[in-house]
Amino acid sequence: MDERARSLCGLLGLARRAGKLAMGATAVARMVNGGEKPLVILASDAGSSLRGSAERWEPVAGVVTDVLTSDEMAEAMGRQKLAVMAVADPGFVRGIKKNLKPE
Repeated sequence: MDERARSLCGLLGLARRAGKLAMGATAVARMVNGGEKPLVILASDAGSSLRGSAERWEPVAGVVTDVLTSDEMAEAMGRQKLAVMAVADPGFVRGIKKNLKPE
């Protein structure tokens, strides 16, 4: 796992402990349909069905697709399987976007 991935996992862990993280396609869809505008983190190796669902989620603050694999996501969050997460809290969204910008 590279530095960007470790940084993202750290921020996502904070968001999880703060109760601001949706994990799994159902929870992310519920967040979007509930009127929030989350930043979606999609595993780089996510299947085509999940990618298609993610493309239909509107509105979102963005989609991150090239940082974590599904195995890395699952391990970081203590799950057996995980390919999509989302966070809508403006502070976490700003922090994640800032940390993912190339230097």
